[in-house]
Amino acid sequence: MIKRFFFLLLIGTMGFFSSKGEAAKLDPESHAALSDPGYAKHVEVLCYLVTRDQLAKLFANENTNVIQKSNKELYHKILFLLVRCRNRGNYVAFGTLNCYLFNCKMPIPIEITRMPAIKPEYHDYVIYIGSSIVFSNDELPLIKYEWDCLYTM
Repeated sequence: MIKRFFFLLLIGTMGFFSSKGEAAKLDPESHAALSDPGYAKHVEVLCYLVTRDQLAKLFANENTNVIQKSNKELYHKILFLLVRCRNRGNYVAFGTLNCYLFNCKMPIPIEITRMPAIKPEYHDYVIYIGSSIVFSNDELPLIKYEWDCLYTM
């Protein structure tokens, strides 16, 4: 029990000083010790397809709520995938989140960096998607996500 505590403390200290890509750099022992897929219930994840104007408004004012526009409003515009994560649990969390757009078979992996415990702020991640990926209809874009790996310290 004490050995595991010191092992987790050592891994946590190393993780604290490492840069992006923490999840990808874990060795099998660290992966086994830190992996916590059940913690996903404590991490709020919101995914949107947004325009450049929406991003500008969001980053100009941190308290702005993002409204998902319909496909018709996004049609033939330059689009970005915006992923917002917030940790509502008691542990520091990080990992890799796979996002799936409605018409893409391959996931878009997003490396979620260290999120401190119980923080009200969102961690925002933006990926350039391009244009002409949505159809001109009144539906909202369908974006799904799943954790490839989720770790806690």
